[in-house]
Amino acid sequence: MQTKMTAIFAILMIALMAVGVSYALWSKTIYIEGTVNTGTFDAIFEGPYTSSATYLLNNIPTPVPPEKLTGITVTVDTHPPDDEILLVTIDGLYPCITIHIDYFIKNAGTVPWIVNKVTPDITGFPGTVTVTPPDLVGKQVDGGASISADLEVHIDNRAEQSHTYTFSVTIEVVQWNEYKP
Repeated sequence: MQTKMTAIFAILMIALMAVGVSYALWSKTIYIEGTVNTGTFDAIFEGPYTSSATYLLNNIPTPVPPEKLTGITVTVDTHPPDDEILLVTIDGLYPCITIHIDYFIKNAGTVPWIVNKVTPDITGFPGTVTVTPPDLVGKQVDGGASISADLEVHIDNRAEQSHTYTFSVTIEVVQWNEYKP
């Protein structure tokens, strides 16, 4: 009986070793290794910068004749080195003339962005400062692409002679998947 028990035990041990060896022969470990390089997020102003002037004639915006623009100069440049500030200087402007400055906002990065907000600050400014097109907010610009826009500066009859007025406009762009309309 003891021989039988020893034989059964030996057979079970051999069977268990066979199963263990066959399991070990059929296992494999694989690995995943990765590298992530993030994109760049950047918005800059880009030329060419052009300007024109209009006035209202019978409530219709009409180009100002060149001879009437004598003494009005418009200078547009960017603030080096990053081109994130558009410097606008208008000299000799008089009431009821609107200056239009065309420019581009470029996505200088690789991550698409959307114009989230346009906020003019015209505290103490006798007139209006607007950025068009009106649907600029919500526009998506892919990496390397540009969007055109127009800055309109208008002073009204409240403007004083020989006086300096300032304004600013903040344009906020956000990553495309963070935009909330």
